[in-house]
Amino acid sequence: MATVDALKALYDFYDRFIHSFSFACGPGCSTCCSVNVVITSLEADYLGQHPALSDRQVQRQINAALRRSHFIPTMTTNRLARFCLHRQEPPEEQGTHAPGQCPLLGRDGCCLVYENRPFSCRAMSSEQKCQDDGEAVMPPFLYTINLVFYQLIEQLDSKGTSGNMLDMLAGNNGNRIDNTPFPGFLITDTEKAPLQRLLTTMKNYRVNKSHLADFFPSQTFQLE
Repeated sequence: MATVDALKALYDFYDRFIHSFSFACGPGCSTCCSVNVVITSLEADYLGQHPALSDRQVQRQINAALRRSHFIPTMTTNRLARFCLHRQEPPEEQGTHAPGQCPLLGRDGCCLVYENRPFSCRAMSSEQKCQDDGEAVMPPFLYTINLVFYQLIEQLDSKGTSGNMLDMLAGNNGNRIDNTPFPGFLITDTEKAPLQRLLTTMKNYRVNKSHLADFFPSQTFQLE
């Protein structure tokens, strides 16, 4: 069973889930498209399959952005979750965000690799235009759902690495960090029931002739 197929199934499930939300985002809306996107190595492999990344001009844009300052993470989502679940103070994130537009944007402000874009990009949505105050506005439960998907995608690539998208596409191993296996979800008591309903539907989501549940530890989709 190919894990990239499970990744695509997670993307598809998420896209279907948020379809019922009303967002202000639209073609050419690129306020959140920066040089600070973090992805897993599995996502980098899938992203690298997009034909646009074979374009020499796109490669030049990536290399130019790579030479400038960009966020280099020092902690993954599941590692942070592990600290929190054990009621331990996590180390302070050392990486700092930097200014700069994503080099995978076209002149019209639209993503050149939209079909293969990583989850960090899919999760960025807002109920109002970000230009109004510079921040995305989304329902609180969607923040939780986004965190759940970040954790599942990292677990799917638990033996892989994570890093800034620019470094991952360039094969820069020095700026990568090891992924952490799924330690449990960070949710409140009031979120358990709606999240359990979502997870029950998700685990039965088709991945070719299999289901998403076949790609994860058995306890992943059952909240205690």
